Amino acid sequence: MTFEDKIAEFCNTTGESEVAAATYLELTGGDVLQAINLYLEMGGADLSGVLNTSTTTNQQSTSTASADAERTRNMIEADEELARALAQQENSSIRAPIAPKREILVGGDQNDHVSFDGIARRSVPRSNRSRDNNFQNRTFAGNALPHRMGPSDEKATRLADLYAPPFDIINKENFERTRNRAKNENKWVMVDIQNIREFSCQVLNRDLWNNNAVKEVIKAHFLFLQFNSESPDGRQYVNYYPIDSYPHIAIIDPRTGERVKVLNATKLSPNEFIMLITDFLDSYSLTDQKKSTSSRSATRLIEEESSRERPAYDFNDEIDEIEDTEEEDDSTTEEPTSIFDSIQPVEREEAQGPTSAMIKFRLADGQTVIRRFEKMDPVRYLFEFIKTVPNLKDQEFELVCHRNNLINQVNQTVEDAGLSNSLVNVVLG
Repeated sequence: MTFEDKIAEFCNTTGESEVAAATYLELTGGDVLQAINLYLEMGGADLSGVLNTSTTTNQQSTSTASADAERTRNMIEADEELARALAQQENSSIRAPIAPKREILVGGDQNDHVSFDGIARRSVPRSNRSRDNNFQNRTFAGNALPHRMGPSDEKATRLADLYAPPFDIINKENFERTRNRAKNENKWVMVDIQNIREFSCQVLNRDLWNNNAVKEVIKAHFLFLQFNSESPDGRQYVNYYPIDSYPHIAIIDPRTGERVKVLNATKLSPNEFIMLITDFLDSYSLTDQKKSTSSRSATRLIEEESSRERPAYDFNDEIDEIEDTEEEDDSTTEEPTSIFDSIQPVEREEAQGPTSAMIKFRLADGQTVIRRFEKMDPVRYLFEFIKTVPNLKDQEFELVCHRNNLINQVNQTVEDAGLSNSLVNVVLG
């Protein structure tokens, strides 16, 4: 990438001029990511005169140190002459004063000072000391983002807030405590390991973790951790679970500590993330040792079990029953049709807008169909839609979500049935 390309990328991200972009790139050795971080850290301040100012400051501090040394030398000589004169006047046996040692202390910096033990020490401004200590204590990747310094700048503040981590869903405990808590609350542990030098990690905060639908899914089924790869917790995680690239997203079983699934975080959209999590929740459970892989539903198994328990009928008894039935009153009513048979295929326009809910159907042949419904639509609409699928028009099927047969919830709304952003399996009867 040429220097002009780096300037263009810096300008597109920060909205600054090419002159400012060139200044920040020169200060960071041409590293675009470091230049953007420096821009956020300095609050968008103009750094064009930093080098000249630094040179002038060093010269002034050197001159000040030389003047102080000269004044100190003159005072010592005056004290020595005064002591010599007093000794001659009193004719006493007081020994001559110890000759002073004249040495040049470490100087040239206004932050240098001499301690009581005579050793020159470099003082660190209080603000820098507190910031360094805070950095050592940081655990979460979001806290390791550069602090804004200098005058308040609206543009820099907006950029920093845009890439802010999702503090409202991050669990503030360490890995082991979070795992124990997840075990008690019957939730999975989701871990996001980030590297502040990778710009894609900050993009993940902006595009994925701050999505409201993603947050709802995580709060419902997971305890979420976000670690900086260079923090103590981050290094401990990397020692336990090797990582190939950043950002790293993994799901941990709190019971065994096993890393059950690793998600590909590269260009992962919120909808794709929700679908992946829905598939995961449908395939794994914290309450069952193993999920059933049979395509037959619980209702089907009950019907088969009931048919096994029925006694065999004698043919003569069946003839007698037919004759008795013919003699009965013809006013007997017919049995009502089933709920499934009463539902007819209906083609409707797909819902749009913020009040819609996305539902993913997994057909019996493994294919998937994604459809949007209004959150207030009845569950019956799902059956009507599936009955319009060419291969399922004349077949009996069941819609199963989280092992619940939706035929018992046809009069509930999609939102009340908890089907928003869910995976529904189409099981043939």
